[in-house]
Amino acid sequence: MLNLRKNKWVISIIIIAFSIIFTSSSVTEVKAASLSTVQLHSFDENVNEIKGTELEKNLNKQVKKRHFIGTVTLIKNGRLVYQQGFGYANRAKGLKNSGRTTFQIASIQKGITAMMLKKVAIKYKFSLDTPLSHFYPQIKNADKVTLRNLLTMTSGILSEPLPNKEMTDKQFLDYTVKNTHIVESHIGNIQYQPVNFVLLSGIIQKVTHQSYYEYFKKAIQKPLNLKNTYFFQDMKKHEFQQAQGYHFSEVSPYRIYNEPISGYTNQLGTGNLFMSNGDLYRTLRAFLTAKILSPEQTANLYSTGKTKSDYEAGLYPLNKKIPGLLGNQYQGYHFHGAEFGFETVGDISKDGQTAVIFASNSANRPAGNNYKLDVPIYKKLIDDDKIF
Repeated sequence: MLNLRKNKWVISIIIIAFSIIFTSSSVTEVKAASLSTVQLHSFDENVNEIKGTELEKNLNKQVKKRHFIGTVTLIKNGRLVYQQGFGYANRAKGLKNSGRTTFQIASIQKGITAMMLKKVAIKYKFSLDTPLSHFYPQIKNADKVTLRNLLTMTSGILSEPLPNKEMTDKQFLDYTVKNTHIVESHIGNIQYQPVNFVLLSGIIQKVTHQSYYEYFKKAIQKPLNLKNTYFFQDMKKHEFQQAQGYHFSEVSPYRIYNEPISGYTNQLGTGNLFMSNGDLYRTLRAFLTAKILSPEQTANLYSTGKTKSDYEAGLYPLNKKIPGLLGNQYQGYHFHGAEFGFETVGDISKDGQTAVIFASNSANRPAGNNYKLDVPIYKKLIDDDKIF
């Protein structure tokens, strides 16, 4: 009888102990789940965690004042805190702008081309200080400029107007090389010329024996798992999410901007890529935080070297472009691209944790959105301690 009572006590203690352990672990799991829920938002969602803040008031004021049509995305401390679409991505189809909408990112693509070139340079053992003549000996004065000159727009290169007909990559590169002129007296001076990055795209193809598009998928898109990113060749497959470019007009909005096919084929490496805001942010964050290259290699890419430039491999250092933006907390890069009714402006911190992206499919060029729209919002986002 005594042994039976002892056994009952032992069994009771064991059951209570298991109950306590189970309850404790369940509470811990619930807390962990709650924390992870707070931390994560999909970039496909519309999100607003800045309700009632001065930032939201300022943002709404600017969107209304500038008749903004597009998608706005704000990230702070690595978290999506705001994402809203304004107006139509494609009015004829009744498709509204949202987190899933893809925009033609125009010149921002040059930053991706720069990263691809650096990866190729590492693998095939040449440096960014290699003379252009190593790849294009037929271009006069090519021995006097380096690849870094092209990356910083200080090559002195001038080119004839783009051809207004559809071309293959080979035809376009042949045309570009034939019509590229390097003005020796201009070497070292900043002159924004997209042809610099067309030539760099040609080097990527020459060295890898792959098309620019194939190498992008292999080196960038697949490693970063970019689902809302594609080139002009795949536009038909993405009609359900792709924005149509429109001429800006306060009186008569949504007048279609008809982009000719040559507008895509003659933008090799410089402006024929479509991305959602989320994919664009994730790409730039990966670039700046050494997820593609090592920290040393990344620093080398985003260096002007001996050149004196405020253009670093597709990005603009904020401290050079906006000297009045004082304080290490604002250190970062500005990016901008505009063509055929599209305009994307934005800023991202050096650590990739904070970013502002305004992507429009009805570019209001008279308003001067570049810097004037994004930088004040970027600063306010950083300054506001209520947003975390």
